[in-house]
Amino acid sequence: MLIDNNNWRKLRACDHSKYAQPILISHAFQKLIRDADEKDKNALRKQVEFSSSEKKVGNFETSDPLGEQKYCITPYLVHQYDNRVLLLSTGKCLAYCRYCFRRGFTARQESYINDIQLEKVCDYIANNPQVEEILVSGGDPMSGGFKNLKRVLTALRKASDKLIIRLCTRSPIFAPELFTNEVLELLEDCRPLWLIPHINHPAELGEAQRLAFSNCQRHCISIQSQTVLLKGVNDNPETLIRLFNELTVLGIKPGYLFQLDLAAGTSHFRMPLNRAMEIWKVLERKLSGLSRPQFAVDLPNGGGKFSLSALSLSDKILEKKDDGSFTAIGSDGNVYEYSSAF
Repeated sequence: MLIDNNNWRKLRACDHSKYAQPILISHAFQKLIRDADEKDKNALRKQVEFSSSEKKVGNFETSDPLGEQKYCITPYLVHQYDNRVLLLSTGKCLAYCRYCFRRGFTARQESYINDIQLEKVCDYIANNPQVEEILVSGGDPMSGGFKNLKRVLTALRKASDKLIIRLCTRSPIFAPELFTNEVLELLEDCRPLWLIPHINHPAELGEAQRLAFSNCQRHCISIQSQTVLLKGVNDNPETLIRLFNELTVLGIKPGYLFQLDLAAGTSHFRMPLNRAMEIWKVLERKLSGLSRPQFAVDLPNGGGKFSLSALSLSDKILEKKDDGSFTAIGSDGNVYEYSSAF
């Protein structure tokens, strides 16, 4: 089967060896690895270095673990949730994460979205006023250079002056040098815009990375992070607590902690859900609402985001009545009743 932008999500398990994820480690991330202590060094290396385990594809794994195919407006635009859309700006990245859930897309390293496709995206936004947010993702939208980034962001801002742009990127970690004055001024001019960096481990927060975040904040750019729970990388409460506290100190709101999607060739990174829930219960106790992200998973076949916190809370609810009253176990371990009667 010839794989292109129209059918990469239908890639069969037996075809994955033909479209292997590229291997690329950025200079900035190589420096982080060199500077890290031995334990942290291994956690960083595992994220970007090839493993033969990637060739093992389970029957439950797929090229489209989020089920985006059914929500595609164009090959580049996905409209799954009422008030927001996803733009796949490019298939290229600044470095390639070995656990990527869009491996079928990034493996082909599709070039930056062209003007014709971008016009279709902007027309859709202009004609669908319920769309209030757009996630600019890929690949990595920062991988195409300043001119491409400016072309996309300014076109989106022209389509709607109130559109909230989420710039989803690994660039502050993989290539912090990209945050030049020119880029920072562009991002500031395109507000409302949120930078959504992907950060998995506290050892990723080196001097250059911290400076990039600080410069973004000086240009009034809001930042909310996302993290993936990865076996052998951050699969313990201590590492995650350290990460989320450090991000909060830096003025970055921890947004999501994701259970790994069912992407082909990623099972060696996936935490068993029961163990993941044990880790989450510790985070609930140890982190405040400010430094604690949402714990979520994308349900297969297009089911959307599901809060895994609900599974944790269900253990604490002892009784729920029709009028909304409930009995639950409090944070001190005692049983309390909340009445909805007035």
